[in-house]
This record gives sequence, C-alpha cells and structure tokens, in this order.
Amino acid sequence: MMTTFHVIHIVVGLWLALVNVTNILTDTTLAWNNLILGLVVAAYNLYYLFARRNVDVQS
Repeated sequence: MMTTFHVIHIVVGLWLALVNVTNILTDTTLAWNNLILGLVVAAYNLYYLFARRNVDVQS
C-alpha cells in the first residue's frame, strides 16, 4: 500500500534525478537544493522512525 511516506520519497527522488541530469538549476542552486532536500528527507525519516515508530519493516 502506498502511503504519504512513500509518495513523498518518490516525488523527491524524481525531482532530484531530474534536476541533476538537466540544466534547470545553476551549480550553486543545485547544491543548495540537494542539501536542503536531503536535510528535510533525513528529518522526515527520523520523525517516522523514532517519533511515530511507524515503519514498514521493524526489527
């Protein structure tokens, strides 16, 4: 089942793939884009993993 968690990761992954293989953004803007999105996704993952404790695979 696709959850919001999965959809967000797919959309962000597609965006990162698109901007890294095209000339949509300048080099500096691309670096900031990758850094900011990476931090946002990391924070989102940490929230799901530790705060909500709601992940598909739990050990």
